[in-house]
Amino acid sequence: MKTPSAAASSTPRPDKDPDRMKTATVLALFFSGLFLIQGVFLPYWPVWLKSQGLSAAEIGILLSLPNWVRVFADPLIAQRADRTGNRKTPMLWLAGIYVISILAFPLSSDFWWLAALSVVIGFTFSPLLPLGTTITVHECKARELDYGRVRLWGSLAFILASYGAGWVLDSTSTEWIVWMLFVAGIVNFAITTRMPDPQTDRPLRSGSSLIYLLRKPVFLIYLACIGFAQGAHGTYYAFASVHWESVGFSHEMIGIFWSIGVIAEIVLFAVAGRFVRGRHPGILFALGAASGILRWIVLGTSDNLWLIILVQPLHAMTFGITHLAAVSFIARAIPQQLATSAQSLMATLSMGVFLGSSIWVSGPLYEQFGSQVYYLMAAFSAIAFGFAIWLLQSWRGEDQTFCDD
Repeated sequence: MKTPSAAASSTPRPDKDPDRMKTATVLALFFSGLFLIQGVFLPYWPVWLKSQGLSAAEIGILLSLPNWVRVFADPLIAQRADRTGNRKTPMLWLAGIYVISILAFPLSSDFWWLAALSVVIGFTFSPLLPLGTTITVHECKARELDYGRVRLWGSLAFILASYGAGWVLDSTSTEWIVWMLFVAGIVNFAITTRMPDPQTDRPLRSGSSLIYLLRKPVFLIYLACIGFAQGAHGTYYAFASVHWESVGFSHEMIGIFWSIGVIAEIVLFAVAGRFVRGRHPGILFALGAASGILRWIVLGTSDNLWLIILVQPLHAMTFGITHLAAVSFIARAIPQQLATSAQSLMATLSMGVFLGSSIWVSGPLYEQFGSQVYYLMAAFSAIAFGFAIWLLQSWRGEDQTFCDD
């Protein structure tokens, strides 16, 4: 392993780094490409599935499958990336296969066909975020870039995609959803070819980096905190658009609802850099969880236009500040050689096990209770708040916590 002095001497000073802005631009474009896909998928994929004649329970299963697949896909790919130090090559393969697989969805509306393709989508798309985030965090630290300001471009792309897709769908048909996802996938693949490919040292230990991390109580508390916080979005991701459509809102208005939340997220990412650096991640998690309790109770109680508009900016807290807290913890506590494994475990538990379970449960519960299922999401946020307090008490915020044994 390189000594600190050697590592420092090999890293160019920001004011003398000619590639600094070029790197920042490429990283921002990477998140833009990734969230261009998400901006179509999250609001409108449930609508496309509904147009195929599927029930709410079947939609819940299909939406949860990619999240469950990442439980296996993310750690498998991440551990190999940490062992080889190469993250860009698997990203290219995954992004390419995603583009091909999305074209197969219109071939049949059979549930099992759609389920098989959902598994493929989960395996190819979900690892891209932890792999790309690891590269981004590495480059931001090396070149003294603000991670939040890089990441906000993904949120901006999400807004453009969700609003733009809603505008298109109001004048066309739901069949266009697949083709918009295909075009977004092509853009994402093209941008991924330009990603930097920093080579990192081999793992700190010869054994499994995943097992090593999972033996750390503080890391487990962190995983539970981010898991319940992100899992609380299950009903929102799966049935917000379906529910808003059912009570009479247009596709364009639904796109506006989603955009309001992400605009608030962009503002947060633009201004929160100094605030995040000076705060314990547990405090940030607690802020996000408390906001979630309020947000989900309101969405479960009312379909009033102005109340929805009023509460949607809380997405900056329920998702945005929680995401920054998660990235901050890994950047501070985890050495670079374990970073991809840590990112994948975080994504696997939060967006896989917890969010997958939340989406799956939301299907039958939404059929029976409608928007009141949001109250369960409020309970998830309350549990996340408890784990945030536990993290505050259990970890003092030491750098490189997991290097010392």
